[in-house]
Amino acid sequence: MNKKICDKECDGIIKEINVRGQAFPSVIIVKYEVFNQMFELKENLVMKKHKIIKLGFIPIGYKTKSLIEIKTGIPAVVGNNVKVRYCSENPKKAYLLDNDAKITWY
Repeated sequence: MNKKICDKECDGIIKEINVRGQAFPSVIIVKYEVFNQMFELKENLVMKKHKIIKLGFIPIGYKTKSLIEIKTGIPAVVGNNVKVRYCSENPKKAYLLDNDAKITWY
């Protein structure tokens, strides 16, 4: 989808998060309303490294946080609000504004 055509913003509510395990990305389902009509949006939940786990000075793993939580400070759990950007001509074309993986976080 071309994200440049999405020109309007609204708030959506996280309806469901499907965790598929470590090898597959989790899917977030968001419900949002445009012109008194309800829409649903499904996206992969982008996770980023948050904290390195060390055994002494040797790194052995890391903990992750969702990119939504890193950018907004609000955890991605069912019932929380997230920003949705949609196309004014076709509101079914939408994406989560704070779940964009093009930004590199260190």
